[in-house]
Amino acid sequence: MSESAIRAEIKNILSNVADVGKGYDYERWSADWNNFINLFKITISSIDQVRGWEIGRKPIKEEKTVIGPASGGNERVHTFFIKGYMSVKDATATEKTFNALIESIASAFRSNLRLNNSAQSHDYVQCEIIETRMFGGVHCHYAELTLIVTELI
Repeated sequence: MSESAIRAEIKNILSNVADVGKGYDYERWSADWNNFINLFKITISSIDQVRGWEIGRKPIKEEKTVIGPASGGNERVHTFFIKGYMSVKDATATEKTFNALIESIASAFRSNLRLNNSAQSHDYVQCEIIETRMFGGVHCHYAELTLIVTELI
């Protein structure tokens, strides 16, 4: 198990969610908003839109394991975030589509507690933020999901 293997599996699981859009296993940056938006543009159901996700990591903690078969080893607890973007279109109720997408992502992780054996466990997807934001002149739904993952060392 390693941080890079865990991150790769998070991207893999996310990418297998139907119509999730573009996914990146790191935070994307650009000094130009148009370039940033272009990283997330995709056509789904014949509709051009912004729809994508990026994965990053918050601070980690490590501690000794005191119970179970790994007693005497260490556990690293990683907090990953998954930021999501999707174009807003009121006429097609994209808010409901975006929320359904978040539910599909949560379900995909709920049924894969060991992240394809890359981790000991995770504490399920938590949704920290759901709101709309402007990105380079594009009104988008925005979500920040959190996934706390335990790795045995």
